[in-house]
Amino acid sequence: MVRHIVMWRLEDTPERAIKAAAIKEGLEALKDKIEEIADIEVGINMNDTDTVSDVVLVSTFATHDDLAAYIRHPAHKAVGASAVKPYVIERRVVDYEF
Repeated sequence: MVRHIVMWRLEDTPERAIKAAAIKEGLEALKDKIEEIADIEVGINMNDTDTVSDVVLVSTFATHDDLAAYIRHPAHKAVGASAVKPYVIERRVVDYEF
C-alpha cells in the first residue's frame, strides 16, 4: 500500500476558509471519479499558529502505479488547476509504503 499526503498553506485572505472548503470538497469528490483511490480524506486545519498548513490530504493507493494514475488523471488535474493551485503559497508532499 502507498500513502500519499499533501499539505497546503493558502494565501492569508478573508476567503481562506471558503477556499479550503472548496479544496476539501473537490478532492474528496475524486473518490467517485478515480477508481485507483483506495481511501481519501481531506482535513482543514483548526490550529492557529504560525507553522501550520491550512489543508491536508491523506490518500491511500494499492500500488505506486495506482498513485501515478491518480496524479495523471484528468479529474485530479482539473481540481488542482481550479481549486488548489491558484490559492496555494506552499505545498509539501510525502509518499510512503506501509
